[in-house]
Amino acid sequence: MIRILQFLLVIILVTGTITFFASLNSRISGEAFGYQFDGPSGLILGGLVLLFLAAIYLTHKIKDILALPAKIKAKDAATRRERGIAALTRGLEAAAAGDGEDAAHHARVARRNLDNVALTRLLTAQAAQLSGDNATAKESYSAMLAAPETEFIGLKGLYAQAIAAGDTAAAKGYAERAFRLRPNAAWAFQSVFDLGLDRGAWNETREAVIQAQKNKVIDDARANRARGALLTADAYAESDPAAAMTEAEAALKLAPDFTPASALAARIAMDEGKTGKAAKLLETGFAASAHPALIKLYDRLYKDETPEKRAHKLRKLAEKNPTSDEAALLKARAATLVEDWQGAVDALQAHVTKTANPAAFSLMAKAAAGLKGEAAAQVWYEHAAAAPRDPRPGADGAFHLTREGWARLIREFMDFARLSPPPIEEATEGVPAEEVQLLLAPPPAPEEPEESEAPPETTEEALAEGGAPDADKPEEATAGEDDGSLHDDPEGDDHIHDDEEAERAANAARGVS
Repeated sequence: MIRILQFLLVIILVTGTITFFASLNSRISGEAFGYQFDGPSGLILGGLVLLFLAAIYLTHKIKDILALPAKIKAKDAATRRERGIAALTRGLEAAAAGDGEDAAHHARVARRNLDNVALTRLLTAQAAQLSGDNATAKESYSAMLAAPETEFIGLKGLYAQAIAAGDTAAAKGYAERAFRLRPNAAWAFQSVFDLGLDRGAWNETREAVIQAQKNKVIDDARANRARGALLTADAYAESDPAAAMTEAEAALKLAPDFTPASALAARIAMDEGKTGKAAKLLETGFAASAHPALIKLYDRLYKDETPEKRAHKLRKLAEKNPTSDEAALLKARAATLVEDWQGAVDALQAHVTKTANPAAFSLMAKAAAGLKGEAAAQVWYEHAAAAPRDPRPGADGAFHLTREGWARLIREFMDFARLSPPPIEEATEGVPAEEVQLLLAPPPAPEEPEESEAPPETTEEALAEGGAPDADKPEEATAGEDDGSLHDDPEGDDHIHDDEEAERAANAARGVS
């Protein structure tokens, strides 16, 4: 409709113009270039307008004719570009499918048809890698470093090649350059982080974490855990106690529940005679994360005090994290110190039925011995020997980790807020409640022997020689009397922390030499 209106308006305009010129009655006379002319003014003016319009039309046509070669060239370039883009797309698809030969073919087609070589270098490198031509791939990736728009991709490709070749020094250089170029790139940070941990470069890795945290590559919680763990690893490697204490305290501000930092800071404070500070560090650390290492240090801190005071301190520590399993062990340990055997049993009963814990079994053995004698402790020592060891790092009271061990611990704590992954096997079940009650039940009253069963002279003779009426079990009868020294360490710690010690305890309980 609009076009019809435009056409009608043009017709009206042209008709009006012709009518206007035709209605002019005047004449125009003149001389130009030696020629004289005289005619109606309308005709002459109309002719001039037509000549002007014709000149404009011819000018446009001449211009189009002159521009024709350029248009043909541009069309050819567009065709080549379309062909090159199509080849590039098919080549990337082939590379993604793992077809190196097809990817290389399309890469050659793309290079011939695309003027921008940077677009084809990545495909060429990938095709070469798939074909096993690492030299060509490296050459293509290296050429990409010259162009700002492909430098980052080239660095990533060279990094991957260096890692595959085991050249960690070159990989480190590529990763750090990529991280400087784009500090918000997750793979660049992860590469710098992993290589730093593998080398044990705790301080450099911590700086990378700080940079990544600023650029929102990782969230604040993970970053703070990583920084705290890295500071602690550096503190353990530090030979100066003052510097180690400074780093450990800084780590605890970032990650209060990182047990190795609490243990190290408390140990340094203990060595310096700062008992109050060490106790506060251990209590704060235990409240954040109950761990056997903190219990060992806390018990050692008050080893020279009276049993009553030691028991009070252990109960105080248990109240810092009352719902933890370690709190039950602390209460039981405190009860054994003041010879409250029934209190120790009450604290341990629920724990030993839930899981097999060598420390809990050892404490139960001591409580059973206090209630019913050493013979009653034998089965608990055997349970302690058979129970699996605590898999947590530092369960023996210290964190003596290798560089690889620290790297694994830092990764685990950063990602999952724990010191080690959960065991692949299910936890061993504890002693059934019925069996616990049976083992702790009072022994049956001995029956009076008949006169014919044991001649008086035999019994008296055996007693005079310091033996037992039952000649088949001399060692078993005396084993329970002597094995008390085998289960208490010099510092009074009843926890069994290694297989050898647990085996000794079980052998002693069974009377095995």
